[in-house]
Amino acid sequence: MAGPAAGRQLIGRTGPGRAALDTLATVTASGGSGTASEAVERALRAVAAHEPVVHAWTHLDPERARREAREIDARAVGSPSAAGSPSAAGSPSATGSPSATGPRAGEDLPLRGLVLGVKDVFDTADQPTECGTPIYTGRRPSADAAAVALLRAAGATCLGKTVTAELAFLTPGPTTNPHRPTHTPGGSSMGSAAAVATGMADIALGTQTAGSVIRPASFCGVYGFKPTFGSVSVAGVKLFAPSLDTVGWFARTPAALDRVRVALTGRPAGMPLASAPVIGVLRTEEWQSCAPESRRAVEDLAGSLTAHGARVVEVPVPDYLDGLAAVQPLVMVYEAVRTLVWEERMHRDRLSEGLRAALDRGHATDPAEYDRVQARRREATARLDGLFDTVDVLLTPAVVGEAPAGLDTTGDPRFARLWTMLGTPSAVVPVATGPTGLPVGAQLVGRVGDDARLLAVVAWLAERGIVPEPRLARP
Repeated sequence: MAGPAAGRQLIGRTGPGRAALDTLATVTASGGSGTASEAVERALRAVAAHEPVVHAWTHLDPERARREAREIDARAVGSPSAAGSPSAAGSPSATGSPSATGPRAGEDLPLRGLVLGVKDVFDTADQPTECGTPIYTGRRPSADAAAVALLRAAGATCLGKTVTAELAFLTPGPTTNPHRPTHTPGGSSMGSAAAVATGMADIALGTQTAGSVIRPASFCGVYGFKPTFGSVSVAGVKLFAPSLDTVGWFARTPAALDRVRVALTGRPAGMPLASAPVIGVLRTEEWQSCAPESRRAVEDLAGSLTAHGARVVEVPVPDYLDGLAAVQPLVMVYEAVRTLVWEERMHRDRLSEGLRAALDRGHATDPAEYDRVQARRREATARLDGLFDTVDVLLTPAVVGEAPAGLDTTGDPRFARLWTMLGTPSAVVPVATGPTGLPVGAQLVGRVGDDARLLAVVAWLAERGIVPEPRLARP
């Protein structure tokens, strides 16, 4: 059987992975700033400054990352070290693959110079994948998850694995908010958002079942993106609720968000908007639960958009959306029971009390009720498409308010649940600060399948200074 590193390198040489790289290579020959080795050293300096307090990582191996970076630099177009690299010389690569099946020197690597953090529910062949639970302590997969393999094939350097809540559900890991360590960073993709917010990573993978990308991005003050459901492979990802689980990611620039999208989907890079966008403000039934800072984030952003020539309109909430967010937990726990069968049967005593209670609710859920909710989801998703005939994107809150104090909660996902249920692409943009100075983001929602347009709107906002550049957290 082929080794795990060989499996990773084959993605990106043929098939959909190669198509992704061919498309992405037309954007830029070097996705980051400087060489991969320089980027890793910069990230490791940030690790030294922040990790003792932030605890974003569950596994770090600096020497492995340095070897991977040298190999990437050797692969790069015009790299002076390519001819003398270990891969070119026929010796094993940093990931243990011989040059006969390894990467070629002289490749276009659009994500070169970007340091990647990987949420610890994605399989990695060269690092443990423990999923935030003692059940999987020391687990070593035999291959990378598809998303990890594609980003590595595009030249991103994987620095390590980031902290996840237990099995990507609710029980937090040790990660603190990088802007104030007594507050939550959000979850379940807490380590990934915190790593990007501190400069320990340039980009980081997460997953979302309810609000696990949107919420941490807002709390940590970075860009976050959840693509259209099903547009990015979940092969090699530990799932919780398969009809909801979506691969997402974090970055400090809209350009990086889009480059990751292209690498993961093989779809064309986003084009700049030809004219100012039309933004629809949608105040769902959860609006009344907003803290003042979250309402202000939406309203101030709407005002800035108008001042810069965008057209902002109020969009009435369609009746087919009524109550849909509220039944997202039913779908989640019903599916979790059927996904975490082995963990519950063999290791129930090692699951947290909160997860055991959720599984109990899943067992008690009537299959007929689940079927009715899923039918509602399908109908609402189909009808939602017409809402985008008159607007480019929708503007809604991302979170109830700024990150709450304490590390025993990851915050409230209510403003992301609806869009996870509908499978729409969603993005968080950093907008403001709350009453205690912590970041607060706003959420932009796009039409299903029109992820490129949504990210083009995000880029339009950033280019005009409508949303501030994310501020790196200070040690």
